[in-house]
Amino acid sequence: MGVDFDALADVIKTTLDDLPQGQYEVMWDEQWYEFCSIYSENRRDVDGGKAIVRNVVLDETGAADYRRPFDTDNPTVENIHQQITVPWTQVGTNYSWDLAEILMNKRSPKGFIKMIESRKMERLWGFANILEDRGWKTPTSATDNKYPYGVPYYLNMLNTGTTTAGFNGQTITYQDASTGTTCAGIDASTEAKWRNYAAVYTTVDNSLLKTLRLACMLTNFRPPVGVGIKPPGKDRIGSPIRLYVNSDVAVEMQELADSRDDNNTPRDLVGKMLVPSEDVKYVAHFSKRPIVYVSQLNGVTYSPIYCVDWTKIIPVVLEGGWMVESKVHNHGLQHTAFTVYTDAYHNNLCINRRTAGFVVHTAT
Repeated sequence: MGVDFDALADVIKTTLDDLPQGQYEVMWDEQWYEFCSIYSENRRDVDGGKAIVRNVVLDETGAADYRRPFDTDNPTVENIHQQITVPWTQVGTNYSWDLAEILMNKRSPKGFIKMIESRKMERLWGFANILEDRGWKTPTSATDNKYPYGVPYYLNMLNTGTTTAGFNGQTITYQDASTGTTCAGIDASTEAKWRNYAAVYTTVDNSLLKTLRLACMLTNFRPPVGVGIKPPGKDRIGSPIRLYVNSDVAVEMQELADSRDDNNTPRDLVGKMLVPSEDVKYVAHFSKRPIVYVSQLNGVTYSPIYCVDWTKIIPVVLEGGWMVESKVHNHGLQHTAFTVYTDAYHNNLCINRRTAGFVVHTAT
């Protein structure tokens, strides 16, 4: 009896749609997959068009003034908008099975399901790894449209030799070591309001805490609602703001927090700053903002501490184009192979670099 390839494709598709809960262990690469969690359905934006486009108003034109009775006005209208433009990037994976694998497991429903489930999980694991990795990197160069805009693309360190804290983060350092100041279509070298806050630190001590306090205060902008302005963007109290650090800084912050606590109990050698376990991924808190260890920051020059407001740096996915799974394909040249493709179109958008967070790093 011949093999009905269409029937086999239907069996694979049906099994994929109704996979059970996995019952095996996986050697994960990341502790928390923090950036992947930002892409959950309730946190990502959906958009369309040839690119992700937003308007931004960087400055007011100075048209308001006090006046005396019967003073004359001179009304003017200027183009106050500039445009943020972010290209779509595409990421995908695939999982395949050979006819021999399918036939050998055909008599064992459990074996058949486990084979399909584990093969799909392994490829989606790789998908998660690359999404997480690129979320903490810049593209290859200023002209690169293959890779997405990660956190360091929007939150830039101070220029080499500069130690003055403030809204001076303007130079993007790309993966090929080239630099540029144009971020999402706007040149930060000419637009001072399109720069992020940055500062330097030497060690994890009380001086660093002072630097972080100042950075948190100076990047906490709110609209002037008293004059009738409704919040035009996504400003809201209680937004998901977190600090991200490498493993060394994480442990040093725990030790600093522990040394400031006079109520440690002697039963636990690490005091009250416990090593994260179960669902608790925060190594410590700063001003109620969780501090999260991110492995991608290990080995990054100048040990940056990123503070990110995830209402200002937003994952955006193409409408109808996120985690799109194809039908089961039977190849021509590999005539006994079956493959399912998964594709996603996305990028990361920063709508306000002054309020998106900040970066504190060691001196360049």
